[in-house]
Amino acid sequence: VEAFVFVGLSSQSERDLAAFEGEVAGWPLVRECYILSGEVDFLLKCTATDLKAFQSFVIDVLTHAANVASVRTALVIRKIKDGGAVPIS
Repeated sequence: VEAFVFVGLSSQSERDLAAFEGEVAGWPLVRECYILSGEVDFLLKCTATDLKAFQSFVIDVLTHAANVASVRTALVIRKIKDGGAVPIS
């Protein structure tokens, strides 16, 4: 199961951002993590063995993490394009 997770934090101070980034580094389901501008603070790309494992991560781990104010998820139905590495001549 692949999913994208949009995370909003209660505080965006440098210390709080760094603390969340440190937590993300220890979560094996999170394969990629981006800090964003706009409505959400972080975008996580997650891969889990099944839907139950993903739900458990969201409910038991992510929503209980310090400073997390909002979590929205989007399950991947089908990958259309994966460009991989950027071709450089």
